[in-house]
Formats: sequence, C-alpha cells, structure tokens
Amino acid sequence: MFNDPRLTESYPLLSKLSDPLKKAERKIVGREREQMQLLASMSRAELCNALLLAEAGTGKTALAQATMLADKKRLYLEVDPARMIFEAGDGDLMASMLKGFFDEAERFVKDEGQELVLVIDEFHQIVQLSDAAVEAIKPVLAASGIRGIRIIAATTYDEFHKHISPNQPLVERLQRINLNPPDQDTTIEILQGMAERYGVADQFYDDHIFRQIYEYTQRYMPASAQPRKSILVLDSMVGWHRLTKRPMDRELLSEVLQESLGVNVAFKVDGAKIKQQLDAKVFSQDLATSAVARRLQLSVADLNDKSRPEASMLFTGSTGVGKATTCSTEIPVWSADGSVSWKKAGALVPGDFCFARDGRPQTILGVFPQGECEVYRVTLGDGRTLDVSDNHLWAVYPSRQSREQGPTIYSTQTLMNKGLVNKKRDGRQGMKYVIPMNEAVQWPVRDLAVHPYVMGAAIGDGCLHPTHDHAFHLSSMDEELVARVAELLDAEHVRNERNFGRGFRLPEPRRTQRGRWPGSHAVVQYVQVEDLVGDLPEVRNKTSEHKRIPEPYMTASIEQRWDLVRGLFDTDGTIGQADGDRYNVSYSTTSEGLALDVQRLLYSLGVSSTIGTSDREGKTRTEYIVRVKTRNMDKERFFALSRKREIAQHAAGMNKHREKTLDYVGIRSIEKLGHTEPMVCIYVDDDEHLYQAGDFVVTHNTELTKQLAKLLFGDDQRHLIRFDMSEFAQDSSLRLFRSELTKKVWDLSHAVLLFDEIEKASPMVTRVLLQVLDDGRLSDDNNREVSFLNTYIVLTTNAGSEIYKTIAQYAEDDTGSGKQLEEYKKLIRRSISDTSAGNRFPPELLGRIDTIVPFQPLSLATQEKIVRNKLRQMIQEVLVKHNVRTTVDKKVLQYLVEDKGDTDSDAGGARVAVAKMTEEVTTAVATFINEHSSERRIRIDVVGDLVSDDKGLLRSDAHVEVSAVR
Repeated sequence: MFNDPRLTESYPLLSKLSDPLKKAERKIVGREREQMQLLASMSRAELCNALLLAEAGTGKTALAQATMLADKKRLYLEVDPARMIFEAGDGDLMASMLKGFFDEAERFVKDEGQELVLVIDEFHQIVQLSDAAVEAIKPVLAASGIRGIRIIAATTYDEFHKHISPNQPLVERLQRINLNPPDQDTTIEILQGMAERYGVADQFYDDHIFRQIYEYTQRYMPASAQPRKSILVLDSMVGWHRLTKRPMDRELLSEVLQESLGVNVAFKVDGAKIKQQLDAKVFSQDLATSAVARRLQLSVADLNDKSRPEASMLFTGSTGVGKATTCSTEIPVWSADGSVSWKKAGALVPGDFCFARDGRPQTILGVFPQGECEVYRVTLGDGRTLDVSDNHLWAVYPSRQSREQGPTIYSTQTLMNKGLVNKKRDGRQGMKYVIPMNEAVQWPVRDLAVHPYVMGAAIGDGCLHPTHDHAFHLSSMDEELVARVAELLDAEHVRNERNFGRGFRLPEPRRTQRGRWPGSHAVVQYVQVEDLVGDLPEVRNKTSEHKRIPEPYMTASIEQRWDLVRGLFDTDGTIGQADGDRYNVSYSTTSEGLALDVQRLLYSLGVSSTIGTSDREGKTRTEYIVRVKTRNMDKERFFALSRKREIAQHAAGMNKHREKTLDYVGIRSIEKLGHTEPMVCIYVDDDEHLYQAGDFVVTHNTELTKQLAKLLFGDDQRHLIRFDMSEFAQDSSLRLFRSELTKKVWDLSHAVLLFDEIEKASPMVTRVLLQVLDDGRLSDDNNREVSFLNTYIVLTTNAGSEIYKTIAQYAEDDTGSGKQLEEYKKLIRRSISDTSAGNRFPPELLGRIDTIVPFQPLSLATQEKIVRNKLRQMIQEVLVKHNVRTTVDKKVLQYLVEDKGDTDSDAGGARVAVAKMTEEVTTAVATFINEHSSERRIRIDVVGDLVSDDKGLLRSDAHVEVSAVR
C-alpha cells in the first residue's frame, strides 16, 4: 500500500488488503450533485458512511475518484473484498480479519493524524460471506465518525435487494446514494473527453457520431449501462482507427457494432429495389410484397419508432378457399316484421340477417359471387342435403374424438379425399366426421289467424273442406284434445251425431250473421272452416293425402312452432317403447308433402329426424312416418296430451347416462353431380363464422419471410428464427418459450423472428409477445435485459382465413394485386380478431402490429411458375455437382401441378406439387446418377396418360422416368 516500509510493517493488514484509490483517467462530468451528497455524508458527526447504488458501468468508482480530488484532507484507500475472502479462507476467519483490519485503520488515523476513506466496491461479497462478517463490520459503521474512518460501499440494485436490504440494522448505518445512468448530453461529454485524451478528437467535426454511439448502445445493449457501453464502443473504434487509419465515421461505427453485437445499423438495402427483389422470389403476391416493402422503407431510412422492434407484420391468408353454395340454395333469414323468412343465396345482400348455428339472427357482412362452379351434393346422416362447391368450408369434428378442442375447417374436396366412412368396433361402418347440429332459428312472433296448436290439430284430425254448413269439425274421440282446441278457439265443443265429429259452437256474443248467397243472411253459430284457414292454399279444400303446413306457421316464433308441433303430434303422433329403455317418437300421415313439412319444421327447431314409409296390408294409401331423433328427456315437449306426456315422463327417467348426444350430425356422403351452377359465398357477423343454409344445415406462409431475412441480412438460415407456436399451446410451456426466445435473440439480436400460427399459442405465451411488441425488450433466465429492437417480427395466422379465401377467389388474380381485398380491409381485420375456438387470434395483439400482410391463394398458373423455378434450380444443381446436363419434357410440369398437385388450398398452395417434385423427380434423378455415374446427358419424361389430358380417367398410371440421352 505504502512506499514507506515503516508503514507497511506497522499496518500489515491495511497494506495487504487495500491500495490507494487511483486517480480518474478522464474528467468526471455530470456527477456534481452526487459528489456533494457524498462529501456531506462524510462530514457527518457519527455515521459517516455511504452506499452507492447503481447498475454496473454507471460510474460508482468514478464518483469516488471525483470526490477524492475535491477532498484533499483524507486518504482514500480501495479495499478489495476478493482479496479479503482469499486471505480469510472462510466466514469465521473473515470476521476476525475484518476486526483486525478496522483496528489497524483506526490506529492509523490516531498515529498518522489523517482520516481514512475506505472504498469497498462489490460490498455485497463481504455481507454474503457470513453473518459473523456482518456483525464484525457493524460497530465500525456505527462509530465511523468518532474513529475517523469513512466507508464508501458500492453495489448494484439487485445485489442490494438480495443480500443487504434484509439486514435492517446494516442498512441504517449506510446513507444510500442512487446513481442514475448519465443522460445523453453527459455521455457525449464523456466521449468527447475520451477522444481528446486518445488524440482522435480531430476525427469528429461535431457530436453526430457520439450521439449515434449513445443511441445505438441504448437500443442494442439494454443489459449494459451508460456510460460504460458507449465508452467500450468508442474504445473499439479507436483501436480500428489506430490499426487501419480508417476515419472514425458512421461506417466504422456500424462495423464495430456488427462485429461485437451482430447488429447491422448500416443498411445495405436499396430502398428503391426492395419490392423488386421480393417479387423476384415471391410469385403473384403483389399486395403482400407491397405491404412488406412499404414497412421496410421506414427501417432503411432509419425513421421507424426506436422504442419498438424494427417492424412487426401479420401474415394472413387462406389454407382453404371460400364458402360457396349454389345461388338457388334457400337460406332462412330474419326480418323484424316476419314478412321475409327465406331468400335464395343469390339474392342476399350485406345487411340481411341469416341465422347462426345457435339460431340467433346475425348480420351478413359480405356477399361474394363465385361464378359457375362444379356442384357437389353433401348428404347428412338424417337425410338433409346441401349443394355446394368443392371448396366450400365445413367445421367438422372427428366422430370418435373429443370435441373440446374445437372444429377443424375442411373443404368439401378435402373431406372427399380423406374419406367419410370408418369402421366401428362391431364391424359396421360409421360416419367419420360430424358437424354441429343447428339450434332453433329465432324467427319473430307471427300474427296468425288461429293458435298454432289448433292449426296442428286441424291438419291432423280436422275437416278443412267446406261441408253443408261450412262449419269446422274435428274428427277425434279424445276429450282432452277436443277440450283444449275448444278452449283455444274460445268456443264450446259439441258432438255431431252423424259422424261423431266435434263442432265448436261460438258463445252468443260472438255469433255473426253471414250470407250463404247474395242477399241472404243467417246466424253463424259455429266456428267456420274459413275462420281457420282463410285463403291458405296448403290446407283449404285439401284431403288428408294432400294437406301441407301453411307457410306462416312454418316460419313463426320458436314457441309458436312448438305449439304447432304439439297439435300435430297430439293428433297423429305416437310415443312408445321400442326395446329396453329406448322410446320412439314418430308422426304418421298419408301426405308425403306433410311429412316433409313436419321434418323441415323439426329441423328449424334443431331436431333431427328421418322419413320412412309403411304399406300396411289392407291399406290403399302409403303411410309416411317421420321418426324423431331426440333424447328421452326431451320427448315430453312434443305433446300436450297428458296420456302421451306421462309416457314421455317415464322415458325421461330411464338410464340418462346411456343417452346418446344429438348435438352433432354425421356427413354420410358427398357426390359430384356433374354440372355447374352459379354460386355465392356469404360472410356473417358471427364468432364461429357458421350459418344455417338449406334444411338448416350448419356450414361454415413462410416463403416471403425467408426472402425478407435474405434481403435484410443476406442469409435466410441463421438470421431467420422460427417458432412453431403449436408447440407452446399449454400454459406450462411459458418458461420454455421465454427461455428459448431470449436465448436466441441474445445470441443473434439482428434477425427475422417468425411466430408461425400464433393463434395456437397459450394466452400466457401471447402476453410475453405483447411485452416484446410494446417495449422491445424482455428479461432472460439470467435476469439480463434482451433487446428486440433490431428484430423484424412476423406472425402468421390462419384465423379468419375464410374471409381471405372468399375475397381472394372473387376473381382469379395471377399478380396477387388484391384489388378486391382493398375494399374489405375493415372486414378482414374484424374477421381476424373475431375468430373463435381453437382457431382464435388474440385480438390484443392486433393493435400492436404495424401492418397486416394479406396473401392471395395461388392460381394454377402461379403454381406452375413456382414449380418451374424449382425445376430450374434442380437442373442447375445437378450440372454443378455432377456435370450432368438435364432436359425436362414439358409434360413433367403439367404432371406435377395438375395431376399430382392439390387445388385445395388447405393442402398448402404449391407445396404439394413441390413436394411431389422432390419425391418423384429429384429422387429419380438422384437414383439414375448414382447408378449411371458415367452418363453426362439425361432427360426426364412422364410415361403414361395424364388425367389432366383425359378427364374420363378415374386413375392414371403416369409416372416420371429418367433416361440417358444418346
């Protein structure tokens, strides 16, 4: 410690464990207030101790050095805790060593007549060593003023909270002084002083480079503190300047940052050619590449928001194509007055109301004509059909699996390809996929001529063609039924002696005079047929085999329709025990039309059924039987008669746990009808994007990212960091995701981050991304702050894909210009944020995204471009690696795209054709080269008939063949 051997001999511990505090190597600026705080602390009468708290590199030691220059009367010694610990060996010896050390310090003050200031950096090391060491230092701190010893301890905030703050008596003996990192101007002044000292001040005409050093280190080195991080960067620049004589300019600064941090601040991207470069690699996505290019212009010009990542983009697009139903398909619709209940799909307009799966009216937001399309008839397990296109979307569930995860969206063509039948355990065939059963559509209350129950009973047992007295008669011996009809008619029922029917006599105040012929008058005492049916053609003057249900009653409110059902089933409906605990409900009629009406009425109420026939011996007319599919507990609602309700109540009490769920209906078959019809897609304002059509049937990108990484960093491998978000679907994966993300970005801070299918991530994982998008930083496993400010964040999603698929196919577009998309931007955004179930996009992320990048499904011509390009790459690679020239027949491209490709965009655009190229072409070429290494010219042909040339072929034997060219 001391040059004087006498002092060294007199104070051995003081000499061994401390050294004189070194003078500052540069001017200390911006710490005047903290310096005054420190001097005032050391001038106190008793507790003359200070604790400097700041992050590493903020300048704690520099403050002590600056204070020493102003405090000439005291001797400043720097104590080395590491040396103390080494000499002590363990905690107990450390306590005794500390006591001896401070005793020597006190003796030095008395003998030499000079106060000591002991500067102890990393003070927490002593505290955490042992409790005995802490107890040894407390008395010294408590009487520091009296002993003439001042202590300046220093540590970081984290270490203070971990090791020092729990010991309150120790904290009370130290005056806390917080050191905030210097601001920009102060840091620049420090850097200017360094430049003068190192003789490079003439390299800087102004403070522009110094300001850039501060800004870049603030942005890209969040885990380090100012001014140290700026000093380190300037020091590195000085080293390069001295070695190479290069000017200390922005170019050198950018190379230093690139070398030390992997950060590219000097963009070598031509802003004018960004889109051109993207279009060269990404085909037919003009709108998408334009959106990306516009966003990148901000980064190239360095005008982007410096507090957030360089850019954040949401890549969206279809995995299938739109919902296309024939324009002639009847769609149940809602109107406030009930005046319109059905519309053809082709007549729908935005603003109309159709019905969601749960029966609620939902606004139609968009209607998209699809032109002429091939017609496919989809038949459900209960006989209902819907005519749609091959790319119509279905929200399906595997029949044998749990449905808690939400539906999978498949097109008609995909369902056909996957097959609709599976085998049950008993060997029988079952339906592989089911769709949700509709719930009752909520048409408004209708103003009906008579109560719906009366109409139902009249259709079943009523005489609805005029008799000699024009009165309404009910042919029923059931007293309860007749009494109920009489009550609802507000009339008295009387027996007709001739045909045992019942007439309904009006009370006297309601009797009217009505002429049976011109000029005549008579008192009408009974309810007339005309009072019930008026001009309704479905029932007026109709015999039993020709009766139908009047349209106003079919489209009345839910309760009115159930009253109608009860009237029908109380007269011609039955409930009976079939076998075991199974009870059947059915409705019988000789009118085929009425049976179809009853079935459709039930469909509108969310009840499935089938129709069968019975030709009983001795009967001259066929009987049509509507067999209802409903649970035992729900059978009571079909009847009002007590005798039938009692049977239904008994059925409801039978083995409920064995009841089948009827919330879904299977897809039995899909048939291509062989003709085309005009079709239309509709988009509804519903979370599930499902609507009811026909018989109430419920129906429903990474290449640019790689080119983005290559454009920005010249590398689409190392600088593209991809996360498959389906791997982070569980909340328990949060820690793993955070750890992996921060580790990769710490290692490579300048990169494109791809979060694929973000809607599949856990909400907890999503919240981490919110922090990244908001603040551009995240703490890692070591509690270091990792910067995301130099990353380009790309999220992909299939959420809301149906709106993209629908609009994108509104008109085929080989450029991807997306002119139609421009008109529906609000609809697109809403579609993404409203998507529900397993395909839900977190709407809170949408507000943090800089731009939405829409992708248009690839046309056949575009797929050909992509596959042709892949073939060229393969030909070039074969030439370079094997010196083999390759000729490709033009039919190979046709074979890959048209015969082996998949027009269903659920299959992934051109990926299927490219995969097939690898499987059949590249593999065949590799095999031929390996087996015939001497050949220098080869050709690739397709042998056999192509399905795309002959549509009559059900199966083609065409295949790829490689041969030598002679």
